[in-house]
Amino acid sequence: MMKIKIFATLSLIISGFSPFCTQKLNFKDQNFEKAVLENFDLDKNGSLEQMEADAVTNLFLVQKGIKSADDVSLFKNAKMIVLDDNTISSISISGLSHLNLFSCTGCGMSSFKAEALNSLGSLYLDNNLLENFLVKETPQINQLTLSLNQLRTINITLLKNLRKLNIEHNKIQKLDISGNPVLQTLNVAGNKLKETDIKKGVKSDVTIFGTEP
Repeated sequence: MMKIKIFATLSLIISGFSPFCTQKLNFKDQNFEKAVLENFDLDKNGSLEQMEADAVTNLFLVQKGIKSADDVSLFKNAKMIVLDDNTISSISISGLSHLNLFSCTGCGMSSFKAEALNSLGSLYLDNNLLENFLVKETPQINQLTLSLNQLRTINITLLKNLRKLNIEHNKIQKLDISGNPVLQTLNVAGNKLKETDIKKGVKSDVTIFGTEP
């Protein structure tokens, strides 16, 4: 009976179904996969395992022909993700609890949504085609850059730690910063915004650039 058990276990291992074998990750975007394999395929077996992905803290994937950002969800321990100058039409990211910096500039993106990114401090989405922007449960954002987009409205009332905001060259005509008590600098150049169009808080001490006369 013992010999049968041993033989069965060896058969599982040989056939690749060992409970101890590594888990190969499946990517939605081939160019994303190719880019990460070049840098993070530590055992050079042509595929990325979860253990290898978990060791990644910085993803710098600029000009890699990436069309989808969905695969960032595979990198649970990433602290910095930079996807500049790819071709990504929309992004929805959530649950990356260690992420501190996210950048996707010059990607032709029209929609961005972020949720449950509790460590995110810096967010750069300039030079896109953004019309929709939504962030939820991102309490640590202190720097937000949304310049050179197509935004008509923006809700930043939940960003209590926001210190620097750049929304220059959008289509925004009204802005409420009364819920951002530590905001220090605000750039609104290129929007049809007068200072009277900006709702401030009682203790607001923000420096505003680019308002119309």
